[in-house]
Amino acid sequence: MALSKEDNDLVTRVEHGAPLGEMLRQWYWMPAAPSSQLSADGKPLRLRLLGTDLVAFRSSDGRVAIFDERCPHRKASLALAHNRDNALTCVYHGWKFDVAEGLVHAPNHTGDQERFCKSVKFNRYKVEERGGIIWVWLGKGMEPPRFPDLPFTALPPNQRSVTSVQVPTNWLQAVEASMDSSHVSFLHDTTTKMSGSTQRLNMSLNGAPRFEFEERPYGFRYVALRDLQGGQTYARINNFVMPWYAVICAPDQNGPSTVFFSVPVDDFTHRAWFVHFNPHHDLGMTALSCTPDEWRWPPLPPGAADDNWGQNRDLMRKGHASGFPQHLATEDFAMFISQGPICDRTDEQLCSADAAVVRLRRQLLQSIQDFQDGKPPRFAHGSDLDYSRAVSVGGVLSTGEDWRTLLA
Repeated sequence: MALSKEDNDLVTRVEHGAPLGEMLRQWYWMPAAPSSQLSADGKPLRLRLLGTDLVAFRSSDGRVAIFDERCPHRKASLALAHNRDNALTCVYHGWKFDVAEGLVHAPNHTGDQERFCKSVKFNRYKVEERGGIIWVWLGKGMEPPRFPDLPFTALPPNQRSVTSVQVPTNWLQAVEASMDSSHVSFLHDTTTKMSGSTQRLNMSLNGAPRFEFEERPYGFRYVALRDLQGGQTYARINNFVMPWYAVICAPDQNGPSTVFFSVPVDDFTHRAWFVHFNPHHDLGMTALSCTPDEWRWPPLPPGAADDNWGQNRDLMRKGHASGFPQHLATEDFAMFISQGPICDRTDEQLCSADAAVVRLRRQLLQSIQDFQDGKPPRFAHGSDLDYSRAVSVGGVLSTGEDWRTLLA
């Protein structure tokens, strides 16, 4: 399913009134920042989502608020503001923005303060704090959509970790990779083998999986089936949750799972999120939970394009599959960046391994069409929409055994 230029723009562009961006604003909660990045009366945090500049802060009493970054008076950044008394106070002219009420004081204005403050247009956005993440809804004119209660959002801190990093490419390149099961057999071959004896080692034995799909109210569930020797099949069941969540199965029974999501910062940048969680017991120390910087991890490729993004060819001669030993995600980032700021999908030549990517694109296009027709996007509403059911598992079966038994 190579895309026309028009459809490629539809599923990638989020700025300047683009239909996708407007749909995401109205119908989806957006991950904004790890909770750990904000402290009471601490430094405000500059954010950018869908091309909109924002500022987040935690007030004196612990509440979180997200405002437009620019003060509506003379457009100075509120990231420079004083954070005290449950408000941001602009250092330029002293305008004070309460965490819940918006503008409450404009000391350089004479006359009726209350009336003047109410007349000033200023955007305060609805915020939720769950699962170690601060979420924001950027829409207006309706009640917020259902919150995405994914399998990790209700877990205690000792059973999850949250990391995030900004990547200089369009968001969809990353989401497509999260639904591409076959690339793990090649790009991540060395990284997977170095991780020890896990089910994922079965992906190194067969790089051409067969796929089966089930449509779900939140997106779709799919299984990648890899035939192994001895009359066995490795079944890897993952879930795609609109618009950007990939719920990935644990490498071993009762082991930690991962949710990948890639949120548009603007047309040419996304923020990659990694939630590592274990619903059964303490998460413990993992390659993601031991991060030195939750806001800038995993690491980006270490070099520029003229140096092949820092790829280590000496390491490849010794047998490393990718030449990016820093982290599994660094291998992915290098691929996204090499595709260009926005991947040109008009002359792709896809194969059987791309079935999940094709399905993802179709669901995105259908959702955008619904939105343009004035209807709620198909996978964003409905009484049967239950995000907690997006549970992913894997296992080895006898060849011919129904993979759905793993979901029991």
